[in-house]
Amino acid sequence: MKIKKMIAVRVILLISAISLICFCTQKSGSQASGKPSAGFANAGRTSVVAVQTAPVSYGHIVQKREFSGTVNAAYSYVVAAKVSGRLSKLSKRIGAKTGVNEVVGKIDDTEYRQAVQEASAQVAVSKASVKESEAQLIFAEKEMQRIKELVEKGVSSQAELDAIETQYNTQKSRLDLAMAQLAQREAALAQAVTRLDYTSIRSAQAGYVAIRHTDGGALLSVNSPVLTIVGIDTVYVEVSISERDYPHIRKGQQALISVEALSGREFTGTVSSISPLFQTETRTAVVEISVVNDSLLLKPGMFARIGIILAEKDSAQIVPLTSVVNRNGTDAVFLASDSGMAHLIPVKTGIIDGDKVEVLHPILNGKVVTVGNHLLVDGSRISSGLNTNASKEDAAKKKKNASREASK
Repeated sequence: MKIKKMIAVRVILLISAISLICFCTQKSGSQASGKPSAGFANAGRTSVVAVQTAPVSYGHIVQKREFSGTVNAAYSYVVAAKVSGRLSKLSKRIGAKTGVNEVVGKIDDTEYRQAVQEASAQVAVSKASVKESEAQLIFAEKEMQRIKELVEKGVSSQAELDAIETQYNTQKSRLDLAMAQLAQREAALAQAVTRLDYTSIRSAQAGYVAIRHTDGGALLSVNSPVLTIVGIDTVYVEVSISERDYPHIRKGQQALISVEALSGREFTGTVSSISPLFQTETRTAVVEISVVNDSLLLKPGMFARIGIILAEKDSAQIVPLTSVVNRNGTDAVFLASDSGMAHLIPVKTGIIDGDKVEVLHPILNGKVVTVGNHLLVDGSRISSGLNTNASKEDAAKKKKNASREASK
């Protein structure tokens, strides 16, 4: 008899455990589905839910994205020696400004000046040779003409005429050779003059000295670096843009740039170039933002934070971001009616600006629920007169009254 009672107790406990497990499973399933249960829905319809509301407004809204990038110089180049020699003078230090084609250094030019003098002398010799050949050619031409007249008169023979014609042609070839030698030596002189000019080391573009690679007295070879010059009157901020933001970036868009070294100061830039290529390693494309750097405060290599305005609209229909809920995969808001009911209105959103969002359609009239909307279903009853501004005013009044009581 005792055994039968124990068996009955165990059966009752087993049935109770199974019932409890089924109840918990059903409850968790309804919560996982993201849909309010029937009981919750009925409660939402019958009970009054305290909420906060905010009016639908119209105004200016901006969508801005934040990026990070690096400040680059507009151009950077290395001033190098074009000829070998000892650097006798280097006039620029780091940070010094350079002009266009300005002499920034000097190589000892003793050997190069001597080369110019030697080439000049060779040109003078060639010119004298040309004059001599020209005079001999004129003489041979006159002599050939005289022999021709004598041959016609029968005084001279044909052999003498042939001899003088050969002499004339030979002299003409000598003149051509002398003129060719003159041209060759003039080219050598021009080269010597150019090499002499190269002993003056010049900048190509205006800028500022960023690196000083050597000092005066150093022995330079051809293409030895001397200075690195950068142009920073205009700088370019290089930004890597992801595939998500790439379609929204356009040339001419305004950007605000800030750097850690200049806290609290912003610079205005413009999107100047957009790369058509995505890097396979990072899946990003490079965008350059040009910034007029009149103050010269932005330096190449600085880390920059960039805010780019992706979209902007005036007179947009705006609601608080907290008023937008997602029901069954669709954005919606609860519109508070004068009768104390909350109506679920599907909406299409646009620009998001911080805690504000643009509603493209439909047109909303009245106030939207901003706090407590997760407890609502379509047709829920809500408490009236609780909006954000009113609650703030009530809190201020309570604080003021409390301070008065404390002073009494």
